[in-house]
Amino acid sequence: PAFWVGILYDDISLQNVLDMTADWTQDERQMLRNKVPVTGLKTPFRDGLLKHVAEEVLKFAKDGLERRGYKETGFLNEVAEVVRTGLTPAEKILDLYHEKWGQTV
Repeated sequence: PAFWVGILYDDISLQNVLDMTADWTQDERQMLRNKVPVTGLKTPFRDGLLKHVAEEVLKFAKDGLERRGYKETGFLNEVAEVVRTGLTPAEKILDLYHEKWGQTV
Protein backbone atom coordinates (compact mmCIF):
# COMPACT_ATOMS: atom_id res chain seq x y z
CA PRO A 1 0.00 0.00 0.00
CA ALA A 2 2.79 2.51 0.77
CA PHE A 3 4.05 2.27 -2.80
CA TRP A 4 0.65 3.27 -4.17
CA VAL A 5 0.05 5.89 -1.47
CA GLY A 6 3.33 7.57 -2.41
CA ILE A 7 2.22 7.80 -6.02
CA LEU A 8 -1.55 8.19 -5.97
CA TYR A 9 -1.85 10.52 -2.98
CA ASP A 10 0.88 12.89 -4.14
CA ASP A 11 0.13 15.14 -7.11
CA ILE A 12 3.79 15.55 -8.07
CA SER A 13 4.59 11.83 -8.04
CA LEU A 14 1.38 10.98 -9.85
CA GLN A 15 2.14 13.54 -12.56
CA ASN A 16 5.69 12.20 -12.87
CA VAL A 17 4.37 8.69 -13.50
CA LEU A 18 1.77 9.96 -15.96
CA ASP A 19 4.45 11.92 -17.82
CA MET A 20 6.76 8.89 -17.87
CA THR A 21 4.12 6.61 -19.34
CA ALA A 22 2.34 9.10 -21.61
CA ASP A 23 4.11 7.98 -24.78
CA TRP A 24 3.98 4.25 -24.11
CA THR A 25 2.20 2.65 -27.03
CA GLN A 26 -0.59 0.11 -26.84
CA ASP A 27 1.82 -2.49 -28.26
CA GLU A 28 4.40 -1.72 -25.56
CA ARG A 29 1.81 -2.02 -22.79
CA GLN A 30 0.57 -5.32 -24.23
CA MET A 31 4.14 -6.60 -24.50
CA LEU A 32 4.70 -5.75 -20.82
CA ARG A 33 1.46 -7.54 -19.84
CA ASN A 34 2.63 -10.62 -21.72
CA LYS A 35 6.31 -10.72 -20.75
CA VAL A 36 6.58 -9.35 -17.21
CA PRO A 37 4.90 -12.39 -15.58
CA VAL A 38 7.67 -14.50 -17.12
CA THR A 39 10.77 -12.28 -17.14
CA GLY A 40 9.97 -9.83 -14.32
CA LEU A 41 12.23 -6.80 -13.96
CA LYS A 42 14.61 -8.32 -16.50
CA THR A 43 12.08 -7.61 -19.25
CA PRO A 44 13.72 -5.59 -22.03
CA PHE A 45 11.92 -2.28 -22.47
CA ARG A 46 12.94 0.46 -24.85
CA ASP A 47 16.67 1.11 -24.33
CA GLY A 48 17.03 -0.83 -21.10
CA LEU A 49 15.27 -3.14 -18.72
CA LEU A 50 12.00 -2.76 -16.86
CA LYS A 51 14.18 -2.66 -13.73
CA HIS A 52 15.23 0.87 -14.71
CA VAL A 53 11.60 1.95 -14.99
CA ALA A 54 10.93 0.39 -11.58
CA GLU A 55 13.83 2.35 -10.07
CA GLU A 56 12.33 5.63 -11.28
CA VAL A 57 8.80 4.80 -10.17
CA LEU A 58 10.06 3.67 -6.76
CA LYS A 59 11.82 7.02 -6.38
CA PHE A 60 8.56 8.81 -7.23
CA ALA A 61 6.74 6.74 -4.58
CA LYS A 62 9.43 7.46 -1.98
CA ASP A 63 9.40 11.18 -2.76
CA GLY A 64 5.60 11.23 -2.47
CA LEU A 65 5.72 9.54 0.93
CA GLU A 66 8.40 11.95 2.12
CA ARG A 67 6.24 14.92 1.12
CA ARG A 68 3.39 13.49 3.23
CA GLY A 69 5.63 13.86 6.27
CA TYR A 70 4.53 10.71 8.12
CA LYS A 71 7.88 8.87 7.98
CA GLU A 72 6.39 6.06 5.87
CA THR A 73 9.30 5.43 3.50
CA GLY A 74 10.48 2.43 5.55
CA PHE A 75 7.45 0.55 4.27
CA LEU A 76 9.10 0.59 0.83
CA ASN A 77 12.18 -1.35 1.98
CA GLU A 78 11.05 -4.73 0.65
CA VAL A 79 9.99 -3.24 -2.68
CA ALA A 80 13.31 -1.39 -2.84
CA GLU A 81 15.17 -4.67 -2.28
CA VAL A 82 13.32 -6.32 -5.18
CA VAL A 83 14.10 -3.36 -7.43
CA ARG A 84 17.74 -3.22 -6.29
CA THR A 85 18.41 -6.90 -6.88
CA GLY A 86 16.05 -7.31 -9.81
CA LEU A 87 14.82 -10.55 -8.21
CA THR A 88 11.24 -11.06 -7.16
CA PRO A 89 10.42 -13.30 -4.18
CA ALA A 90 9.14 -15.91 -6.65
CA GLU A 91 12.45 -15.86 -8.53
CA LYS A 92 14.35 -16.34 -5.27
CA ILE A 93 12.25 -19.39 -4.42
CA LEU A 94 12.70 -20.79 -7.93
CA ASP A 95 16.46 -20.35 -7.59
CA LEU A 96 16.39 -22.26 -4.30
CA TYR A 97 14.26 -25.00 -5.84
CA HIS A 98 16.55 -25.48 -8.83
CA GLU A 99 19.85 -25.11 -6.97
CA LYS A 100 20.00 -25.60 -3.22
CA TRP A 101 16.94 -27.85 -2.95
CA GLY A 102 17.83 -29.91 -6.04
CA GLN A 103 14.27 -29.71 -7.36
CA THR A 104 12.94 -31.52 -4.30
CA VAL A 105 10.80 -29.92 -1.65
